[in-house]
Amino acid sequence: MKLYGIPMSPFVRKTRVALELKGLDYELIDIYPGTKTAEYLAISPLGKIPALRDGDVVICDSSVIIEYLEEQYPDTTVRPTNIADRAKSRWLEEYGGSMLFKPCADNIFMERLTKPFTTNMPTDERIVENSIENLVPPVFDYVESQLPEEGFFFGELGVADIAVATAIINATYADFVIEAKRWPKLSAHLNRVMAHPVLVKCMKTEKPMIEALKNMWSQQMVQEA
Repeated sequence: MKLYGIPMSPFVRKTRVALELKGLDYELIDIYPGTKTAEYLAISPLGKIPALRDGDVVICDSSVIIEYLEEQYPDTTVRPTNIADRAKSRWLEEYGGSMLFKPCADNIFMERLTKPFTTNMPTDERIVENSIENLVPPVFDYVESQLPEEGFFFGELGVADIAVATAIINATYADFVIEAKRWPKLSAHLNRVMAHPVLVKCMKTEKPMIEALKNMWSQQMVQEA
């Protein structure tokens, strides 16, 4: 089984967690988002990550991949067993990808850490500040309202938890911190997710690239000072 993508991608991380929770062996093949080589477009026609190859089966999109894994390898599930809860899990996964990626992963993480690396252009802190002040709060308010008082969404760590946390994890790499007084359940949930052994394992492989990006960001800030 081969998973195509880079470890620090929120959607690749989400898929890796599902694979790890299910105990499935896989090889991570480093592919950057937007790769348009003929070889990769034959696997992922949109050039997006992640993509999964399982024997002769090729699946694109993290949510579709996880649905495939749930049906093909049902012994260990990453969704709750109750039908209504499974539907809610899918909704939280959709919400995380649709509403948390832009303000957290794009406007904070990518603006601060990957933009200087990929474009050689400085961070526009106005984009970061607008996201933190205007875009993040209503999304965090909703997630806070959906979280249980303690623990994960459905008892054990599952795809709903990582789908909500994964873009925020990227934002924390760029020195973003959740206001614990304003969103206490979300803050505690993020810490709980990041402390889980599976996340610790996955994030360990992200560390070298994240440290390199943070060094570049630090150099940029020194130059601008």
